[in-house]
This record gives sequence, structure tokens and C-alpha cells, in this order.
Amino acid sequence: MSFANLLGHEAAIRLLKAQVRRDRLAHSYLFVGLEGIGRRTLALELARALQCESPRDAEPCGKCESCRQVAEGRHPDVHVVTPGTENEELGIDQLRDLVRWMMKTPFIGERKVAILDQAERTTEQAAHACLKILEEAPEGGLFILVAPGAHRLPATLVSRCYVVRLRPQGVEKVAEWLEKKEGVAPAQARMLAISSGGRLGLALQFHRAERLKRLNAALEAILEARRQRELEVSLGKLSREEVAEALEWYASWWRDLAVLALGGQPQWVIHQDRLQELQRAAGSTPVDSLLEEVERAFWIEDAVQKNAQVRTGLSVLLARG
Repeated sequence: MSFANLLGHEAAIRLLKAQVRRDRLAHSYLFVGLEGIGRRTLALELARALQCESPRDAEPCGKCESCRQVAEGRHPDVHVVTPGTENEELGIDQLRDLVRWMMKTPFIGERKVAILDQAERTTEQAAHACLKILEEAPEGGLFILVAPGAHRLPATLVSRCYVVRLRPQGVEKVAEWLEKKEGVAPAQARMLAISSGGRLGLALQFHRAERLKRLNAALEAILEARRQRELEVSLGKLSREEVAEALEWYASWWRDLAVLALGGQPQWVIHQDRLQELQRAAGSTPVDSLLEEVERAFWIEDAVQKNAQVRTGLSVLLARG
């Protein structure tokens, strides 16, 4: 892998490569963008470019021992900090360990690179420790925070970072990539690309990890509970984050109905695998009610992410079904 092989993010890559060539890197960055957009991949590629033994025009060669070590997660001067589980936060002990590691002399090259993945999940104490690192960054230390948006982090942290905003690669690019690189059939590739919102990483998760299958199962469980006018629904052993994701997927169903009800083109529909069902249902509910359902789903998703009771949230969602 190299910058040249990454899909999209051309402006961000041009910027970072120019800063590497001129040795004018900031001491801390914040890569922001939606999940599955490639934030962590870009951060690791920047780390490889800085540790590569034979870079060309700020591109990592991908073949030297340092490049292989970064790719395999074993380079002594590149450290990725991430929550241990889906519901876990980045804690103070992890950040203290990072401070101690960063203060040591680089083992191989001239620079150490620390990547804080899912930085929005830091505890208050950990965020304070992180701020201390950014304020007292050692010479040759580079910090990259990865988060869905700057608003999810304390303003004091954001103010000390060079913010790089990443955007979806786009449905057409993702579909073409899936066809050429993964051998996905055209119709399936387009469905995955649309379902992911034009985000390659998320499309790959849908394709490889059967994530889309789990989301569709959760969607059908909620829709069936609505049809049966039940106030409770079982989503199995989904974690809190997976339930929030299922609610977002549920919102996209009602969004699709609104699109079709307003005369939108079928290719704009996210749930391409259930297009005919959506087309039959479109028009049976006023558009205002469809949009209201989308808004409610997102509101409950936000509440679940902020530790509201999952069971209560789902009951509220179904109460007006």
C-alpha cells in the first residue's frame, strides 16, 4: 500500500506529502470523517511514509523492513492506541503509557508516531493527559488523533491539532473499486457502495464481515415489531454501538421511502436489495410522517449512544408505529 493506492482523499494526500517533502509537518493532526472512510488507513500510511527506508517523493516504498513493520503493527516507533472493546473508552492508563513511550528516544529513525484511534472515546482524565502530550510534545514526536468529527472532542484538543477533513470517496468510485479489486458482481458492488454512503472502508466491512446481513436482520426485526404493533423488539446480542448502527439503518429505510414518495430515482435508494418492496410501500404514508420517522430514529440513536437504556429507546421508537 502507498498513498498512490489509496482511494480518494486526493487533497489531503497532496497536503500531507507536501509537508513531508518540506519537513514542515505539524506536531499533531486530527483526521476527521465518517466511519469507514479511511481515517486510520491514511494515518498509518503517513506513519509509513515517515518511517520508510527508501521513500520516493514522500511515498513509502512498501517493501522495506520499516514499511512491513508498520503494516504489521510491530514498528517500535509507531504506536496505535485504541479502545479494547466496542463499549470501552480510551483510559488514563493508556495515555500515561503513551506519554512514557513518547518521551523515549526513537529506536530506529528520527521520529515517533502515535495514532489515537477513536479519540472521541477518551475519558475526561485521558483527554486531559492527551492535552498535556500535545502541549509538551517532544522533538520528533508526531501525534495523529482519529475521530468522526471535531465536535466530538474537547475544543482545547482540537485547537492544538492541524485538522484534516476526509470525505466519502463516492458511490461510483467505491463500486468500481469493489468490482476490480474484490471481484464483486456489478449489481452487488453498487448496492454495497450505496449502502455504505460511498465509503470504501464501510463497504468492505459490509462485504467481508457480513455486517450488512446483521443490519438487515435488525431492520427486519424492528419492522416486524411495528407491523405487529409490539412495544418490544429483540435484537439478539448486539452491543450498544451495534444497536445505534441498526437504528441508523432503520432511519435509512424511511429515508428511502421518502425519496421514492417524492419521485426520486430508484438509483438513489440505499436499500437496493429491497427496492421493489420499497416501491410498493412508497406513497402509502404521508411524506411528512416518513421524514418524522427518520428524525425520531436518529434522535433515539443519539440517546442510545449517550447511554440511554436500549430497551427503553426501542420501545419509544415503536410506540407510534
